[in-house]
Amino acid sequence: MPEQGPGTFTTVAMEDRGGVVGGRSRTLYRVEVEDRLPLSKNVFARIVDATLADARGWGGGNQYRLDRTSGVAAIRVVLATPATTDLLCAPLATNGRVSCRNGSDVVINAWRWVHGAPSYRGDLANYRRYVINHEVGHALGRPHQTCPRPGAATPVMLQQTLGLQGCRRNPWPVNVDLIND
Repeated sequence: MPEQGPGTFTTVAMEDRGGVVGGRSRTLYRVEVEDRLPLSKNVFARIVDATLADARGWGGGNQYRLDRTSGVAAIRVVLATPATTDLLCAPLATNGRVSCRNGSDVVINAWRWVHGAPSYRGDLANYRRYVINHEVGHALGRPHQTCPRPGAATPVMLQQTLGLQGCRRNPWPVNVDLIND
């Protein structure tokens, strides 16, 4: 996995379906991958799409509707090298190892995408779901959470990359994540 890339991105094509479904307004997101990353752009986009469309995710409680577009979008989900992640996340210090949300950018660190985190050792698929849901949660205005009690399912808005605070790892929003402030 390269530590540094060109800082340019390719949008993963997707046709906008348009409209409002079930009275819910929708939030459009665009998926981009940094050029020259040795990872499949289409696989990344499929995982992002599947995570955001899953009934256990942000759209499952009828609170949000997230649709991908290749055009103008409220949220830009990007997969970037560690060095580019540092640039896109500034002034947050990611030290080339964590992902972030900065403005409308949801920046997924390619190093973490490939290696996961100790809290998800042996379960890279769910780590990827977690990091997408966590950073998109920030883009939807959700703040960080803490572990409500030892052994409980970890709120997706807890920084699970850095540890679980005694909770069980969990890649999906739970009730505490969905409460409006």
